[in-house]
Amino acid sequence: MKNLGFIGLTLLLAATAAHADPRDEALSAMLRCSGTSDKAQRLMCYDSAVVRVPGALNAPPASVNNAPPQVASAVPAPPVVHRQRRNGFIASLFGPGGPNRPPQTTAAQFGSESIANGGTHAFPDPMDADTIDEITARLVNYDLKGGYLIATLDNGQIWRQVSGEPVGHLARPAASYVVTVARGADSGAYSMKLSHFGRTLAVRRIQ
Repeated sequence: MKNLGFIGLTLLLAATAAHADPRDEALSAMLRCSGTSDKAQRLMCYDSAVVRVPGALNAPPASVNNAPPQVASAVPAPPVVHRQRRNGFIASLFGPGGPNRPPQTTAAQFGSESIANGGTHAFPDPMDADTIDEITARLVNYDLKGGYLIATLDNGQIWRQVSGEPVGHLARPAASYVVTVARGADSGAYSMKLSHFGRTLAVRRIQ
């Protein structure tokens, strides 16, 4: 009977070498018997365990998933958003496509297209390659000769008011004002807002 137990153990080990399946339980029972020091108890253990070997050998092997791992589908690229251009004064000057200005991606480039022409015209309308739509800086100096504002910012830029009602005067020192310049409407100019000042000014950059 002991030899039969070892034969069954050998067959079970061979059958389970390639795949782990429910037969592991029968194998564990045989192995536990081998650790019994008392000879009589060990034989009784083998006698009890060996009756489970035929059923364990006939059990279907555990299924093996040979399917290739699923690969996450690539994240689709975000759609290209074409920034809407406006029709109006700027289109009447240059056509609906506007002038051929470089894209504006930094504060230094923002509004710079009007420097070369002395602030006579600008193209604030957004282009697809633009990545900046406004700048914020502190006012360090201003000039109100003729009533129109010429603002010098702490980033070195100078912007001039080009239309609308003259500012006339400012009630506070220059350093009291924070300036935001953004893309304007249909006037071919940018929009300037000053803190502590209730109006929006049409401006173009001259330096």
